[in-house]
Amino acid sequence: MDDWRLRGQEDYLQNNSLYQIDFPAFWLRSYAEKNAFYRLIADEARRFVAQMGRGQENLEGDKIRHFWHEHCEFCWKKVTCDTDASFYCTGDLRYWVCPSCFRDFKDKFGWTEKDASALFDSASGKETDT
Repeated sequence: MDDWRLRGQEDYLQNNSLYQIDFPAFWLRSYAEKNAFYRLIADEARRFVAQMGRGQENLEGDKIRHFWHEHCEFCWKKVTCDTDASFYCTGDLRYWVCPSCFRDFKDKFGWTEKDASALFDSASGKETDT
């Protein structure tokens, strides 16, 4: 398949489980639980505020969500906490895939889709059997 979106992602996305994430609900739950996704965003926000010399008021409440964004690994569609859409991500929250690219490449990459609740359980530190 000759597709402009393919740039060697097989090296890190082949045969992965991807979790369907619905924003902004995913962020709201992460913020309430202070789970791994929340901590990832909070760490990024603190680093950015320190590097840019911004005031600590930028870290109050859920304002930190504005410091985070990712892109689809294939088409570069932007993912934010405020996006009213679904995306897919790896269990380590590192790689994100938009629904169109997920459909287009699911079979090629051998992905299995998992429920986001399993990700919340693991992100909260609870043991899961998924």
